[in-house]
Amino acid sequence: MSGLLQAFVDGCINPLTTPAHVLTLMPLALVLARQPRRFVVLLVFVLALAAGFLAIVLAVETTPARTVLLAVAAALGVMVATAWAPKLFAWLLAAIAGAALALDSPPQAIRIAEAYATLAGTTVGACTMLVVVAAIAGHANADWQRLGLRILGSWIAASAILVLAVQVR
Repeated sequence: MSGLLQAFVDGCINPLTTPAHVLTLMPLALVLARQPRRFVVLLVFVLALAAGFLAIVLAVETTPARTVLLAVAAALGVMVATAWAPKLFAWLLAAIAGAALALDSPPQAIRIAEAYATLAGTTVGACTMLVVVAAIAGHANADWQRLGLRILGSWIAASAILVLAVQVR
C-alpha cells in the first residue's frame, strides 16, 4: 500500500481501536439515534472534530484530551442509561467529544501529506462508526431492545468512571 493510503487506513482504524474513543463514540451514537434532528448532532461533532484537528495542525501543546473523552463518555453513558437526552446537552457533549477525540489523535507521520491523510481517515472512521451505530440503534424499537441499550449505556458509564478513577489515583 502506498504511504498515503496506509496513513488514511491507520486513521480510519484509530477511533475503532482506541478504548477511550470507542467508549465515547458508542454512547454518542446511542444518543444520536434518539435525537429528532440527528444531522445537527453529527454536524456539531464534525465541526468540533475539524476544530480539534486545526488545533493539532497549529501545534497545540499536550492536552488532557483522553481524560475529557472519558468524562464525556461517562456523561453520555448516563444519558443513555436514563433515556434522558436534552437537545442542547447532546449538542454540547458532541462538540466536546469531537474536539477531544481530535486532540487525542495526533498523527504519528513524518511527512505532512501522510499526517493529513491520517487526520482525514480518523474523521471518516469516527463519523462512520457514529452513523452505523446510530442507524442500528435507531431501529431498536421493542421494549427489550431499548432496555438493552440502556443497560449498555450504564456499562459504558461505569467503565468510563472506573478508568477515570484509576487515572486519578
